[in-house]
Amino acid sequence: MNKTKKIAVIGAGPSGSAAAYYLTNNGYEVDVFEKENFIGGRTHVFDNGETRFDTGASFFTNFYPLLLSLIKELNLDHEVLELKRRVGLREKETLAEFAFGDIKTFWNLPFLSFKDKTTMIWKTLLLTLQRRKLDLVNPKKLAAIDDESIANWARNYLTENVYEYCIKPGVEPFWYFSCEDVSRAMTTVLQGRAADAKFYTFKNGMASISSKLLENSSLQLNSAVSKIEKNNSKFLVTYQNSTKEASCLYDGIVMACPTPQIKKILPENLIPSYIKDFINSQQYVTNLHATYLVDEKETKGSLAYYYPCGKWETPIAAIVLHKIKAIDSIKAPKGKELISVYIMDHSTNQLNNLEEKEIFSKVWDMAKDFQPSLPADYIPVAIFNRENAIPLHQVGRYSLANKIKDAQNGNLVFAGDYLSCATVEGAIRSGRWAAFKLMNKEISTF
Repeated sequence: MNKTKKIAVIGAGPSGSAAAYYLTNNGYEVDVFEKENFIGGRTHVFDNGETRFDTGASFFTNFYPLLLSLIKELNLDHEVLELKRRVGLREKETLAEFAFGDIKTFWNLPFLSFKDKTTMIWKTLLLTLQRRKLDLVNPKKLAAIDDESIANWARNYLTENVYEYCIKPGVEPFWYFSCEDVSRAMTTVLQGRAADAKFYTFKNGMASISSKLLENSSLQLNSAVSKIEKNNSKFLVTYQNSTKEASCLYDGIVMACPTPQIKKILPENLIPSYIKDFINSQQYVTNLHATYLVDEKETKGSLAYYYPCGKWETPIAAIVLHKIKAIDSIKAPKGKELISVYIMDHSTNQLNNLEEKEIFSKVWDMAKDFQPSLPADYIPVAIFNRENAIPLHQVGRYSLANKIKDAQNGNLVFAGDYLSCATVEGAIRSGRWAAFKLMNKEISTF
């Protein structure tokens, strides 16, 4: 162990937290800089004392191996809650209930023919048998199936109806991007795990994992890094907190923030050639998420989730009723249900310039148009408008990410779900990989 090495990690999301964890475990002194006043990045937990809920990624699955091992390692088992994912799939006036992992609810879907259903079951079984070749977040394995869009793959491999009524609502409500725009790689893996998928969350929110991973690091919240300069063999990191501007020298850097932020604070001459084009071309989808309180009695009989499906235009990505989803994972006033409404990328852009009050009103009108059973009256809670919500994994991006992964070396390395896939597992595994690369240590798997 080298206790003299001092490392700066830029970003306190899951990837930065994981990098910090593995570095501190190997004797490095780590400072983590976070421009926000909270940790977790897109797993941030909103808590105003009266209300608490996840603002972004809000679940994990039974096929996140590193996260599951860290839960045991960090003694977080008691925090884990299993979710029962009862979903309402809506196309215009038609609403059908579906539960992940429940073959009966799938077989009863009114949108699909007998041929659609048998094709889906058979093709899913074939992918299930290929699990050893598949990995949700390993760029090398994803690159092997990074050859066409989700839409093209699903239409050809499955059927048009299965694509519209199963694949799209299994992707777009979670990632906000269109299935036409991104690689089929991640979805192919998810389909191969669909038969026995289980979903979980943490009692105190998804940022619980970042909080635990950061326990042995020096965390600098409200500390926006403004620039990084090379100073002989070290890096000079300049940052601004609430009271002053300060600078500090480091032996190494882990850039664990979205690529737009990297471009703002890291001079172009310091960005290694192997990753420069990738960073400059990376795109993100935007997302707006508005949360409300309503009278709980007016949501009696509702499902936990509502997703759009089929060939119709709607701004709604998803509607979530948090108490029905997992009452023990959130906080809300007695007698009130907490409802989150998530807006798709294209409609988010149309709301960006409005005043907060008008956004609350318009989003609720959109939600009621989509799900008329929602009550008329609401109490606004919070709005989250993320310009860089989810990295866009276009066809060919995993192949490029795989080359970058293998090229990582030296005392400046990169971590983030844009180098893997947009999941918590992808983020923490990229953070672990970056930490081992910075330490110049071998690691057997991404």
